[in-house]
Amino acid sequence: MARNVFLSFLGANRYVPCQYFPENEPHRKVETVAYVQEALLRLFAADFSPADSCYFFLTDLARQTNWRSNGQFNPKTKRYNAPNIGLHRRLSQLRNEGVLQAKVIPHRIPDGFSSAEVWEIFQTVFDCLRPGDRITLDITHAFRSLPMLGMALVGYAKALKNIEVERICYGAFEKLGPAPEVLKMPLAERNAPILNLQDFSVLQDWTVAADDFVLNGNSDRLGRLADVTLGPILRDTQGQDRVAANLREINKRLQDLAPLIATNRGRELWEYPFDDLHTALDRFSATENYLKPFNALVEKIVEKVAGFRSDGNLQWLEAVKWCIDHRLVQQGITQLQEGLLSWLCAHFAEKNIAPSGFFDRHDREVRNLLSASLNLIAHPKPKNEWMGAIRKYRTVAEAVMDDPLANALADTYKRLTRLRNDINHGGYTDSQSAARFSDGLQKAYVTIDALATGPPLPPLPSPAGLLNVSNHSSQGWPESQMEEAVRRFGEVRDLPFPNIDPGWGPKEMQPVLSEYYARIRAARPAAVHLMGEMTFTHLLVSRLKEAGMLCVASTTRRLVTQTGDTKTARFEFVQFRAY
Repeated sequence: MARNVFLSFLGANRYVPCQYFPENEPHRKVETVAYVQEALLRLFAADFSPADSCYFFLTDLARQTNWRSNGQFNPKTKRYNAPNIGLHRRLSQLRNEGVLQAKVIPHRIPDGFSSAEVWEIFQTVFDCLRPGDRITLDITHAFRSLPMLGMALVGYAKALKNIEVERICYGAFEKLGPAPEVLKMPLAERNAPILNLQDFSVLQDWTVAADDFVLNGNSDRLGRLADVTLGPILRDTQGQDRVAANLREINKRLQDLAPLIATNRGRELWEYPFDDLHTALDRFSATENYLKPFNALVEKIVEKVAGFRSDGNLQWLEAVKWCIDHRLVQQGITQLQEGLLSWLCAHFAEKNIAPSGFFDRHDREVRNLLSASLNLIAHPKPKNEWMGAIRKYRTVAEAVMDDPLANALADTYKRLTRLRNDINHGGYTDSQSAARFSDGLQKAYVTIDALATGPPLPPLPSPAGLLNVSNHSSQGWPESQMEEAVRRFGEVRDLPFPNIDPGWGPKEMQPVLSEYYARIRAARPAAVHLMGEMTFTHLLVSRLKEAGMLCVASTTRRLVTQTGDTKTARFEFVQFRAY
């Protein structure tokens, strides 16, 4: 069960009697007390039970002068024997009056004159705390580094022991003046406020929550703090507090948004009402906000969600940027690839390459068609090997593969596929290093973002020219052959025929076959002049023809002349004949 815990550092100087009261509550004045600890316990420990604890941390000098009685320094005798009533006796009086039921536990601490002693104090106080304790911390007479230590301790204990800070108290005695002057004042005029510095603890919480949101995109802490901070305000005002209501709406919108990105809910992101979030942010006014920790946080939120808009179709890119910023690499890879397919649905719907309504971004078959088409651009296959959606909608697939944007995206999409497969299989199937996933995601994002937000790409050039794939460069062709090639096809380009090992079988030829098929497709010739090793030529011609490409061979007529006993043969070009 959670305890109420009072923590206080006792000073060594003489405590001057006065009246203490909570700031803004002068009617709750505690009359004529020397020790602020007594005033705090009378004010705030009425509901403490015997299971609760009050810890007092004492240096040896503080124990001598103020914990025990009659231990103040006597300037006449030069000894610590001046009469005074010690705090321990005053606490006993509180117990006798029935004001205090909690246990009173003193702890010795060093003076704190070295880093080692400060850490010893820190550990001593921390060891007194249990998980879930509700803390009242008195720092009135703490000295040197102890106030800073107390605040650091509070943050540390909140993280490790889940404590709650009820209040951090400071009795502002110095408002009355120096102690010798206060002693000259009438007792009735010695009225010192007790400040509650809990806001600094709350600020610590908001700092951690803001850091978690800005660095990690995690809004959980923010949500919990908003409930704790805003809930009581809205309950007390029956929901009429405008600042609190607006901040709660901002928080709710973020609570809805962050999990959508973390779990890759693409459809919901596409349909998320970002305009409502921006409206709530626009209503926020830092000058009117009395919950000051929210000011900088809201500014950060405005920056982070500026790119999200309900009227656009690039939310997926903003979601990917969010994932990159917050190291959500697996989510970013998936969101980038799937968001790209959704965006391409809108792109091709505008090009009218299919019946109206065909490119529905929620249609699994359409998404498979686009994915397969992009993969075919990167790794072409003969049409007789096309399967699934691209075979079913062959004409649409061909139109997609002729699109300049699809061609510009194909290689990046292929790399994303490899990354996604590897990261989703936990690295058991491939051997990508962890760093390459983040690097690959960022490079893919930059490429796709430039294509998605840049100017439209020019159309792909129409197939043109004759690509000569043979062992004989077109530079050595006879004039008649070159003239016919230019007349029929335009320019002539050369691609040397590969060296085919005579010992190879079909398996060994396959990589070279795939390479040349891809290179020829990328060249986009009007026709391919293909002559060379017969089995390879047969396989390559078959694949190219399946892709709808014109393949030709050059035919010649053998002319023989005889001079005496010598026969001379020459070959005269006749035509380019299609395979």
